[in-house]
Amino acid sequence: MHLDEYVAQVADALRSTAALGDEQTQKVANALADAATAPIRLALLHALSAATAEITSMLFAAGVPGGPAVTAHLEGRDVRFRVVVADEQPEQAVQDEEATARISLRLPESLKSEIEQAAEREGVSVNTWLIRAARAALAHRGHGWGPPWSGPPWASARRITGWVNG
Repeated sequence: MHLDEYVAQVADALRSTAALGDEQTQKVANALADAATAPIRLALLHALSAATAEITSMLFAAGVPGGPAVTAHLEGRDVRFRVVVADEQPEQAVQDEEATARISLRLPESLKSEIEQAAEREGVSVNTWLIRAARAALAHRGHGWGPPWSGPPWASARRITGWVNG
């Protein structure tokens, strides 16, 4: 996705508004429009990344098989989108893994019921459904996002710093 046309729209709107002022106001607006190009591009990337995180979260909550994750990243000056699907494993392969670990998990009764319903809709056991959900959450982390409910990186304690030339 090319961001240039969207960045240009914001700069043009700033310049058009400044056209109502005197010559000095127009010069300042032109300088601001030029200087704002990189921050506008970054803000658009953040908005698109937040949208992909929300879409991923909705897909995860809807119980879409494979726990797909939608990501956005910069490739040069353009934003590229990607859909990542966690590996699906048949029920038997999940049960026959080399090492089997047991954990005790305390869930609110309402969440347990939702998990059971989701597993039933997909035709798998609760155990398999939980394994797939855990794998999907870990797959999202591998793409720099964390679990779908964590949101984009700038919404957490992590920071993005640096300078973007646009």
